[in-house]
Amino acid sequence: LKGLEPGWGGPCSLGGVATPWPSGLPQPWSANVFPWAMAMEFVAATKDGLIIYDAAQVKESDDGGNYTTGHCSNGLRCAVVATLPTPPNAFGFCWSGDGTLLASVCDEGMRLYDATDGYKQVREIEKIAPDVQGRAGGVRSIRISPKNNYCVTYEKWDPEYPENVHVWALQGKRAGERVKSCTLKGYTSGAIPVEIITWTFDESFCLELVPGQGILVHDGKLDEEEDLDEDEMLIPEPNTATFLIAPAAQKGAPYVACYVPQGSKVARASIYHLSKPSKLVMEAQLPNKVKDCGLLWNFEGTALLANASSDVDETGNSYFGSTYLYWLKPEGKAKAEVCGAKDGQVQDVCWSPGANEFMVIVGMLPAAVNIYSGATGKLEKALGEAKRNTLKWNPFGRFVAVGGFGTLPGDLEFYDRSKDETITSFRAALTVSCEWFADGRHFMSATVAPRMNEGNQVTIYKHTGDQLMHLAFKPDFVAARHEDTGAGARTKTQAILFAAKWRPMPGDLYEDRPADPPADGAKRVKGLPTGATPGSGYAGATNAYRPRGAEGGMSAVAAMMRGEMQVPDAPKREMTDGEKGGWEVRPAAPVLEEWEIRKMEKEAKKLQEQKEKEAKEAEKQALKDLEQGENATKKRLKEVKKLLEGMEALKDKDWDELTEEDEEILEQEVALREELAKLEKK
Repeated sequence: LKGLEPGWGGPCSLGGVATPWPSGLPQPWSANVFPWAMAMEFVAATKDGLIIYDAAQVKESDDGGNYTTGHCSNGLRCAVVATLPTPPNAFGFCWSGDGTLLASVCDEGMRLYDATDGYKQVREIEKIAPDVQGRAGGVRSIRISPKNNYCVTYEKWDPEYPENVHVWALQGKRAGERVKSCTLKGYTSGAIPVEIITWTFDESFCLELVPGQGILVHDGKLDEEEDLDEDEMLIPEPNTATFLIAPAAQKGAPYVACYVPQGSKVARASIYHLSKPSKLVMEAQLPNKVKDCGLLWNFEGTALLANASSDVDETGNSYFGSTYLYWLKPEGKAKAEVCGAKDGQVQDVCWSPGANEFMVIVGMLPAAVNIYSGATGKLEKALGEAKRNTLKWNPFGRFVAVGGFGTLPGDLEFYDRSKDETITSFRAALTVSCEWFADGRHFMSATVAPRMNEGNQVTIYKHTGDQLMHLAFKPDFVAARHEDTGAGARTKTQAILFAAKWRPMPGDLYEDRPADPPADGAKRVKGLPTGATPGSGYAGATNAYRPRGAEGGMSAVAAMMRGEMQVPDAPKREMTDGEKGGWEVRPAAPVLEEWEIRKMEKEAKKLQEQKEKEAKEAEKQALKDLEQGENATKKRLKEVKKLLEGMEALKDKDWDELTEEDEEILEQEVALREELAKLEKK
């Protein structure tokens, strides 16, 4: 299979000749599933349910249709493999790690489908908690264990049914039975704040977060669990907010990283080893006022990145707070600060999946793009500065997608780490989510709701930047922009797509291959491109802002954001005498609309209120520190006087009654009287 490219003419043939299944490939990747092994399937969570497409089967078609039939732009059609029911959100489905199972939420509970058999339903699990007094309950999210032996359903929490996290056996004698239940208090729907129960990569251990106790370490086989020594099988971090298990074992077992929020002490990131969970390996104290911390292990499980964030920026450079990135290595208990508040916001950080190194975008835009060593935490290579905020390594660690999304126009580079050159630069406008396929040579970008309630789409690119397909998710007909609901007008949205995700595939199914050579005469840029590099995807110089209706209006601006129009360059003109003399000429101030002025005034007022609040807090803290200092002075003054009184009593003794200890005390009299004089002056 390695080296074969998916194609319409037969995903499992090479030159029209059937290729035998390679021997030794582990189940379930056996011969009976060979017909789809070279598929490029992805699932789209839409308002009509889950739709599974195969991007390996894209062909020309003029039959019309829409996204439900796989109708793409430019007269192409992508094959639709299956359509499954699910709630209209991004959190009601889950792939298994090997891509053989797909779980989906339903009104009754949860359904499990076999992806190797045409997405045939293989199991249905009912919800546990019933609807209570008009409060709709049910399953909201799902997780599948690494070896597909268990699944975890997260139901809506209700005070009458507090246990809302349930573990179900999928294999063995107890298949379909509930083997464990626990509580994630306050969870209603959406993204899971913390996976309260999870397994190690080989399912040898199962970890359960119990607030107020710590992290319980169970045997991985929950349906056969035996009572174990409580002291040895508990990570004693009762205030843990979240934890992360390393993806590989070191010295017979993996490490576990925990984030403990600030309480009576500052926040910290601590590391334990599952060979002896009760023993702390190392920890890093985080700065004061840290509110959250992301944990990232490298693929070897030997080094950890802790990305801490705070709502307060002590430097005053950013209104968005500050971030602190730390590197920790349990072996040798080494740690280092990679980026601090002075460096600016960490826009994104991620480990390479193929080498012990990580990439960081840090600082105000244009931000610095750097590569660091995972063995030492030190800077290896600086790639320059760019208006980028997203990093995505391909599964082999050869290519990196470096993009500028969100409030940025969507410029994107595919950087080849092995050759230190940029393969291509282009614009993927309005991208909300993106990821590489398992072959490392195809990249998906998607525009999804609720971030974007119009223009939902999925586009797949080759690693060379060529577009493979563009699938638009839009209604066939929009009656009106608003509707009267009886309680007032409500704006209609065209939100159709909520998530798009590739189907996972085994890592050994594809091989790492170098990039295709550039077209004849083309030359690739070394490193990441600069703003002056032709074709770099950076926006050029722009004219001053013009209000609505002036020379093209807002429609032209929207077209530029979508990449449909080129951003115009500033008009060329002859230099004036003042400019020839070297004077600095500043452009005229932009003409602002009233709503923009009101917005700026509101932000300025909010910023001023924040500064006044911080000033009051600082004043209170200063008074508190002063009071504490005065109390400490009074306490020390009392102690010194008491010591001097004791010395006076010693002086009443005859010289032959004094011991060596008494003489040592008397020798301190001069120093104590000097200290007394200083204390009385305060």
